[in-house]
Amino acid sequence: MVIITGLFDALSILTRIPLSGESEWTTRTWALAWFPVVGALFGALWMIWFQLFPGLPISLRAVGALTTEIILTGGLHWDGWADVFDGWAARAEKRDQARKDSRIGTIGVLWVVLAVAAFIGLWVQVDVIQGARVIVFMAPVLARTAIAVGLAVIPASSQSQLAKWTQDHVNARGAVIAVMITLAVIAGFWGWKGILGLGIIAVGDTLFLEYWRRLFNGLNGDVLGATVIFTELLSLSVGIGLWR
Repeated sequence: MVIITGLFDALSILTRIPLSGESEWTTRTWALAWFPVVGALFGALWMIWFQLFPGLPISLRAVGALTTEIILTGGLHWDGWADVFDGWAARAEKRDQARKDSRIGTIGVLWVVLAVAAFIGLWVQVDVIQGARVIVFMAPVLARTAIAVGLAVIPASSQSQLAKWTQDHVNARGAVIAVMITLAVIAGFWGWKGILGLGIIAVGDTLFLEYWRRLFNGLNGDVLGATVIFTELLSLSVGIGLWR
């Protein structure tokens, strides 16, 4: 029962879907194990936009998929993406202050525009690839698995509420289950080539997370949000590169 409750915990963490009841989190949640399942929800929605609206230009389908994800998540990941780059552009002593500022800065806006343009461009590229639906489906799955691993293994910043939440409520073994689920799905769809792609994405995510961990002296929610965006873009790029 505790493991099943982890699904609702994962949904409450990663989405703004209203739930009939909330877990009290009196025990360590298995939410991390369900992160790729929540990612599959977004992957299915992306695939619906990709497959069921052939009359729309692929760029508009990409915007539709992106808009749907933003509505369901409250835009948290994109907010994190903008915030980390605002912090990156600030002086060292003001990085956390710039990151936490509720007002998005010029640098944050520019990086959001670049990421949205990259997202649309990647959808245009993936549209001509055989098996494109699977590439589109897997990108959100891999992104949520990436942050499950990040939550489990990277120390949180002392200035982030994430630190206490992680220590008190997350069962790190859930991340192992998340990786096993993702690995099994990847191998089932693509075999050795999928494993190779997963390895490339894992290296990219490791470097990305480590860079921001060093910059902000630990993990925080904004870095996790940015990791979702980065991994989605990286997964689409790797898929295009391997299956073009």
